[in-house]
Amino acid sequence: MIALLAFILGIWLWDHYFGKDEGYAPGTEEVALVKIDRDLRLADAMADDPRWLKWLAGVDESAEVRRAALEVFQKLATDKSISPRGLEAFAILKAEQDGLPMRETLGQALQGQMISDFEETSAKLATHQGTWWHAKLIESWQENPRPGPHWKQAYGQDGIQLRARAVFARSAVWLLGFVGLVFVPGVLRSLKSGFSPKPRGYGGAWSLPLGLVVFLVATLAWIGFSMTLDLGIAALPGLHPAAGIFLDSAARMLPALIALGLLFKRPSHASRVMGLDQRVQMKTVLGMFSVLVIADQILRSAMAGSGSNNPGGGLSLADSGLWGLVFTLVSACFLAPVTEEILYRGVLFRTARNRIGVIPAALASSTVFALLHFYDGYGLASVAVFGFSCALVYAGTGSLTTVIVLHMLYNSAIKIPEWIVYHAPLG
Repeated sequence: MIALLAFILGIWLWDHYFGKDEGYAPGTEEVALVKIDRDLRLADAMADDPRWLKWLAGVDESAEVRRAALEVFQKLATDKSISPRGLEAFAILKAEQDGLPMRETLGQALQGQMISDFEETSAKLATHQGTWWHAKLIESWQENPRPGPHWKQAYGQDGIQLRARAVFARSAVWLLGFVGLVFVPGVLRSLKSGFSPKPRGYGGAWSLPLGLVVFLVATLAWIGFSMTLDLGIAALPGLHPAAGIFLDSAARMLPALIALGLLFKRPSHASRVMGLDQRVQMKTVLGMFSVLVIADQILRSAMAGSGSNNPGGGLSLADSGLWGLVFTLVSACFLAPVTEEILYRGVLFRTARNRIGVIPAALASSTVFALLHFYDGYGLASVAVFGFSCALVYAGTGSLTTVIVLHMLYNSAIKIPEWIVYHAPLG
């Protein structure tokens, strides 16, 4: 049974990582344009700021941002996933970067068919709906005698607003990490204590084969349900965001509910055995979060050239706007931590620890955890380090609630600043 289930999961993973490339998913260009626009605006808005403040806010130099944006456009063009709107943005950026004539560059890229006109483009900028390349296009049309809405003030305010958001949101994460440094010694002591106790009780009697069967059944059920759900949502355009949040929540909860249903007769048993009834050790949460912030910076420096191949940089259109914030908070910041910790640490790590020990079990479970998140390079390593840390915290404290809160804090420190910078409306 284990071999069959692992074989099915292995085929699915192999196809995802090494299967034939079928191109980027629908909507990739749209989210890539959102990211490129905000990155370019931020780079310009912080051009005169000191390097340390740019680093704190996670903003690169303008030249680096433009180079990365051109690479994204090249990827989209190679994949034939670029629309006339994307070609217009690419041509404007290319002209700005290389000092080329704007009209001639646009004419070549769009084969003489202009998309934006003076009145419409300036009106968008004046109402906080334009983009960085719209502003550059209007600037190149300044000799145009026709009057248009005054857009520079609104566009400048947008840049100031984005700068403030990036500095505030990302500084808050750093501040939280700095506060957590106080508790790091206590965290290290609790991690050390996790290596000595022998597994006891019902959970200590779980065998590795049992854990593997439960994990594989729950994961494969989630894969099948999610694929069916994606097909259903694709067939229902215009689905209300609330309905999408409900369906996503059902998919999130399914594997954990299956695992708990296979292992326990009563919810109270699950709460007691897994450590869901224990108090949250906030000092441990803050201390380990501080360690993870430091580890993340080390990984970023060591793997600077191993970023995501996704032109959207990991962003999702589902996170856009106020409904997108609700989706982010419910899905990524609440349900994902609860269900993933139950499945990966509460079941997979715990049963592996009973058989092979803490460190090998933490390595094995965190590797599986990372592989099933489908990131590239830095993202894959980052998720693996996080999963390994969660396993050690669970072993040291015996409190799954503590690990869940750590996961919630970690995801929130990524997703909320991301929403504030890239998805929150301007104006």
